[in-house]
Amino acid sequence: MSEQLTALFEQLRGSQPPTPFASPEQIRRRGRQRNHRRALAAGSAVLTAAGVGTGWAFGTAGQPEPTPPPPAPPASSPATASPAPSTSAPRTVDPPGVSAARLLRPADFAARPGVTTTELEGGAREWPWLTVVSGCPDYRAADYPTIPNRHDGRGLAYSTGEWYAWEIVESYPDATANLADIRRAIETCPTFRYPEGAQIEQTLVAEGIAGDDSLLVRIQRDANTDYMVVVRVGALVATLMYSDGPEAEARAMAAAMEAHLR
Repeated sequence: MSEQLTALFEQLRGSQPPTPFASPEQIRRRGRQRNHRRALAAGSAVLTAAGVGTGWAFGTAGQPEPTPPPPAPPASSPATASPAPSTSAPRTVDPPGVSAARLLRPADFAARPGVTTTELEGGAREWPWLTVVSGCPDYRAADYPTIPNRHDGRGLAYSTGEWYAWEIVESYPDATANLADIRRAIETCPTFRYPEGAQIEQTLVAEGIAGDDSLLVRIQRDANTDYMVVVRVGALVATLMYSDGPEAEARAMAAAMEAHLR
């Protein structure tokens, strides 16, 4: 910060003022004019408080008062104004909150018996797709306008000990646009490498497999293959990370996700 201020001062030091500086005589003249205006204003306030008009203070005392206009003739009948048509602002409906019933339950994982659930570490504070693209050099948060407008979110982690998954359900004022943001993240960062980390490759495998809109995305992490399943129903968007596949199991989860969102 100190270097920035020093540079700024160096720039200002050689700049000319926006207007020429006044001479000492001009400064004294402006001071006398300012004092005169203050005296006039003070006198006006005193006269007003005493019940005297302000005409004296501004040089209009002694002038004849203007002749008042003649009274208007009485109206034969009072005019009734037509009431203006009532206009009401369009009602806006907030997206719903996300209840626990919107999330998958262990019984929904038919291919993974013995699934247990835990609270998702860190809750559901961040956009689920950040777990994929946060290391992409082309990712810019400003390119995804729906993310700051998220209304609510809730998540759970699922595990059998050797296998795991997680799901986050969110609600948005414009969930359709949120799916567009997800597609943009896939198109912007199809392949990249985390700094000193894994090589990531995103592939959109299928669309329209459940709900009002949906995506099935394969995430290749070096030699590991995971799947992201996204299902939208109305204002709700559910994202499931299904580790290790296979693809058929991940695809089958879309129907269960839709059932919880309806």
